[in-house]
Amino acid sequence: MTMPYTQSGKCGGIVWQRNAYQMYCYPLFTPANPRTDAQMTVRGNFGTTSKRWRILSEKQRRLWELFGCKHKSRKRLGQCGPLCGFYYFMKVNVARLNQGLAPLDLPPEYLRPRQAQAAVV
Repeated sequence: MTMPYTQSGKCGGIVWQRNAYQMYCYPLFTPANPRTDAQMTVRGNFGTTSKRWRILSEKQRRLWELFGCKHKSRKRLGQCGPLCGFYYFMKVNVARLNQGLAPLDLPPEYLRPRQAQAAVV
């Protein structure tokens, strides 16, 4: 059986792909998705946080960008780099929601000095 050079995608229960050297195929499979309560809660927190980013003001987004560049991404394949504002916002707020805490509209570093001043006064 000859395979066309451009064939890719799903056909019935087979997935066709091409890499740098050849065409190949494998049986289609659907990964397990147990949909436990904990899993659905974490996924919901991720979606809620993503929607929350869209309603932030431009000033709030710029603050997340400013403080995000001071944090590095996780090291993958020997590389890491500064986080953009959205990724830093997601990192902080998804973790907070998973712990049962309220999300933040401003970066934690921006809030800490203000909270310390309020405690002194």
